[in-house]
Amino acid sequence: MPKEGTVNVQMTIRIAGREVETVERTISGDAFEREEEAHRLGKEVGRVVAEQALGELAEQHQRTPHCCGRPMNSRGLVPITVQGLDGPLTIRRRRYRCVQCQRNFYPVDGSLLCGCHRVTRPLAKKACQLATMEHFTELPQLLFDQHGVRLCHAELIELAHDVGGAADRLRQADAKRWNETVSCQREWPAAQIQSRRVYVSCDGIMYCTNLREPDPQHPGEQRLIWQQMRVGCVYWQDEHDHWHKQILWGRESAEEFGASLYRLARRCGYRQAQEKIFAADGGDWCWTIHQTYFADASGILDWYHANEHVWTCAKTLFSDQAEITTWAKQALQHMREEGGYGLLKWLLEQQPRLRNKKRKALASLIHYVQPRQDRMDYPRYRHHGWQIGTGMIESTAKQLVGLRLKGPGMHWSEQVAIAITALRAHSLNHNWNQSWKTPVLNC
Repeated sequence: MPKEGTVNVQMTIRIAGREVETVERTISGDAFEREEEAHRLGKEVGRVVAEQALGELAEQHQRTPHCCGRPMNSRGLVPITVQGLDGPLTIRRRRYRCVQCQRNFYPVDGSLLCGCHRVTRPLAKKACQLATMEHFTELPQLLFDQHGVRLCHAELIELAHDVGGAADRLRQADAKRWNETVSCQREWPAAQIQSRRVYVSCDGIMYCTNLREPDPQHPGEQRLIWQQMRVGCVYWQDEHDHWHKQILWGRESAEEFGASLYRLARRCGYRQAQEKIFAADGGDWCWTIHQTYFADASGILDWYHANEHVWTCAKTLFSDQAEITTWAKQALQHMREEGGYGLLKWLLEQQPRLRNKKRKALASLIHYVQPRQDRMDYPRYRHHGWQIGTGMIESTAKQLVGLRLKGPGMHWSEQVAIAITALRAHSLNHNWNQSWKTPVLNC
């Protein structure tokens, strides 16, 4: 008889009418402890069912693999212990050996495991998702707390590196295949979205690497090198005025990145849109992409980026805060009501009255505005109801790279930084679950 306040649970597990195991557990304690015991019981049942299901899958693999031009010899069933969502699973799968090169091969491993890692794909999916959000030093404990499974720090880094790296290689291979296709034979992606107005934007965000270079400020010492990740974004509003976006990442050249961004835009209905807008800050490579691939889109220089240049000039022209504010507001009023052309005219009228440092500061602002006038037609943009800031791409860059790669003291190898960014991009593009149904994220 169970003691007062305890419950004896016995569960007999039958699969296809066959009894495979009986699980017994005594549940007692307060409500919190009982819930945890019940959860552990569920995981034990899940482990038994998963082990049986994967074992049957391994036995069903019938096709004989080939190596060195001939069929490989079967060497019987070999057990392997792998980590699954419900704990360690022992599976017997068939081993094959090549007579000529003596290579061993387990063909069913490709279906059971995530690449060369002895973890099931569902567990790899959970671990990689955590890796997109949390520091690697925290992951082992976090994975155990959430799923009751232990993987070490090194295993988690290698898993994220291999899976994310495979996703990025697939992206690059797709881009390379398209770029190497003769122009007249290229198949443009079909539009999957229909929207009257489509925005395209791109930007770069810096992250710290493991690479080092001589520190010019401290002779004889080395400093860490920062590199730029390119980020692209296509965004639009649906009929309910809800915003949607698709993002792109990469470390390739601006030319290659621009081609990939254009293909993404085509999938997002860019060609069919009645209003096409390309928004960016002052980065020259961004506007090269605009001229090369999005010349039919209205170019908008980020209002807040231009705003910063105006205030920087004002702080050099005047020392009194009231005068700084008055002058900057006058400049911004011209920019708001008359665009870049009106601002430039007003600045040129003031230039003869200035000398030395002040004249140089104003000349610098004029040099900034003059070649960008056609991207500063803010009255027209506001008339159409267009976004005049680049908050969408800036927040995307922060979500994609900043929040994960730019934590305190973080510095990355090139491969792991790309892998983590690739994983985060799949999550932010809302195709995380779908991508795991295909070989996209298999390593």
